[in-house]
Amino acid sequence: MNYNNQPAYQGYGQPPAPPPPQQDQQGGFNHLTQTFNQLNVGERWNSITHRFQHPHPGQQYQQPPPPPPRQEEPGEVICGPLLRYIDIDYTTRQWRGSILVVSTDQFAPPIEVHLTAKNAQKTTTTIRPPAERLDTYRNKYHFWRYDLRMTLLDVGQVATYSTTHQNWAEPSFNLHLPAYHESMRFMFYSCNGFSDVPQEVKDKFGEKTAPLWQDVLDRHDVLPLHVLLGGGDQLYQDRLIKEEFMKPWVEEKDPAKRLAMNISTSMAEGFEEFYFTNYCINFGFKDCPVVAKAFATIPSMNMWDDHDIIDGYGSYPADMQRAECFQVLFANACRFYYLFQQHTTVELAPNHGMIRGSLSTCNHLISTLGPDIGFISVDCRGERTKHDICKPTTYDTIFELLQTMMPKTVKHLLVLTGVPLIYPRLTLFENLMDGAAGFNLATIAGKTGALGDIIGGQLNKWNGDPELLDDMNDHWTAGNHEVERKNFIERLQMYARDRSIRVSFLGGDVHCCGAGKLYSKDMKEKEEGDPYFMVQIISSAIVNVPPPQALLTVLNQNSSFITFNGNTEERMYNLFKRSPNGNTRQNKKLMGMRNYCAGYYDEETGKINFWIQAEKEVGVKGTMGYLVDVPRLLFGQAGYHLYHQNKKELLNDIAHSYHPQPPSQPYYGGEPQRQPEHSHLHRLQNAFGGFMMPQANN
Repeated sequence: MNYNNQPAYQGYGQPPAPPPPQQDQQGGFNHLTQTFNQLNVGERWNSITHRFQHPHPGQQYQQPPPPPPRQEEPGEVICGPLLRYIDIDYTTRQWRGSILVVSTDQFAPPIEVHLTAKNAQKTTTTIRPPAERLDTYRNKYHFWRYDLRMTLLDVGQVATYSTTHQNWAEPSFNLHLPAYHESMRFMFYSCNGFSDVPQEVKDKFGEKTAPLWQDVLDRHDVLPLHVLLGGGDQLYQDRLIKEEFMKPWVEEKDPAKRLAMNISTSMAEGFEEFYFTNYCINFGFKDCPVVAKAFATIPSMNMWDDHDIIDGYGSYPADMQRAECFQVLFANACRFYYLFQQHTTVELAPNHGMIRGSLSTCNHLISTLGPDIGFISVDCRGERTKHDICKPTTYDTIFELLQTMMPKTVKHLLVLTGVPLIYPRLTLFENLMDGAAGFNLATIAGKTGALGDIIGGQLNKWNGDPELLDDMNDHWTAGNHEVERKNFIERLQMYARDRSIRVSFLGGDVHCCGAGKLYSKDMKEKEEGDPYFMVQIISSAIVNVPPPQALLTVLNQNSSFITFNGNTEERMYNLFKRSPNGNTRQNKKLMGMRNYCAGYYDEETGKINFWIQAEKEVGVKGTMGYLVDVPRLLFGQAGYHLYHQNKKELLNDIAHSYHPQPPSQPYYGGEPQRQPEHSHLHRLQNAFGGFMMPQANN
């Protein structure tokens, strides 16, 4: 693990800055640029001239003939286009995703996609993705979902898509596809919006200019990203409580009457209008053009958290969660989350690449970011209660599907959980907060110094509890979630040990950045061979304001190592020796600067490099990068086999083993299927069966 951020590189990619800097002015940044040469975007495989002239049945996406043109004037586009990535089918080498457009068009506006290979021939293919209407808002705005399937080649491609209606914010948009054997460059972010803060604070942090999203797009222009990983709070619904239709709830001071309140028609309609409008504002080109441009050019994989619903949803008492107000609120939040962020509905989610939990409102993501990186995004809201983040049957489903949905080329598994799994303990706050509602908060503030600055006078607007209490109940390290957290991590430890796959965690929510780790005490200097070595990347927020420095100081002081179980410990890294402006820091574990994280798989070393890009100056475009590189895992016979196999040969074998399956039973290449004896199938049995030692000529 290399977490030494000296010299302080700018981080992932290099923003364009005319005129080009002179060689002697680049310093350490020039060295960083050289480390990306191994990626060789668009040029790395130019020497390979073999193309798939004769694809297997189903390998090339078969689209229906275009419908006859309709005589209709182009409608108004209120949101979109929005891109979503679902998965890659390695048997057909098909990239699967979707485009969402919300418009007044009565019929699906035609979309054309032109795929151009990044090779000397610049080969171009045109596809016209089929569309379906998912939903209609108040008989006016239609949600058009376009099923996008593109065949990956042995070189990267640029997909340029447009509509003949010519009513988008820009004439066309581009997205980048990797070669079939390359893993994706990704960007992880969270907390894409402001909570209930004064307008002058939003102006100071650049609400209209979105400086960190501008930084993302600048770096994307230099080193294109393939996917955005939304870690929760992709928008904030906090101002809901201040809407006019919420007055009956806000003005009712009797808790019992609040819970028993019947929702009026105007209040129910108010919920629907609020959630629809807030998505259009936050995802649309009219109000958030920079963010909308990112969502139209880099496909997303999103998972919701509490602010996509309301602050703290799922961690309130059961009687409040059952109140009619909360039921109607959640129904609307759920409807528009699945439409805008997942391009589906609750009913259709399993058909559109999601994994159903114990409730229909709970759906997880299991996919890959190319052949080397597996990806899980756990839905920690859809079935959450104050005592359970996910149900035991949900974990069983996830681990069962891991066996079949991960191709055997996967070497790293990223697990996204919204709230970080590894984070300084909040025990001190929990003990104080549990009894705070019954005391004068000013008295507590007077007795606790810096802690009082954090909690003094802050009460939750939904139930009157201290404001931080729902946030603390949300944490995996909270007392009521400790057993669930321990069981989840231990199952991941066994998975890492059995498969020799390095497991890393992604988390946001906490409005600061940092990195933590689990590790074996007797393997501190042998991380590459430790299956229990797991790194937590914490990246939050890309838009929202940082927490009070006093809170980060208390957390920093309360972040010594903790025994997880037996021989395993957990602790935070001293990652931030200097601030982005170059000043030395006292708090080296957590940094309250807005940020995002960009990463990629290093083919030469087997590492994943995570760059935490932190804002240099509040409200001004420009970030400084902090590197956390996570080593590969070489453990046992599985590890030996994984790093001695020929990845391209194995991917070819998976493609050759393709036999058409019913749509409800896709084959991901994760388990061997009974086939006639052929040499490539024999290699597949070795890869999928018991990790047999390869022969010397393999």
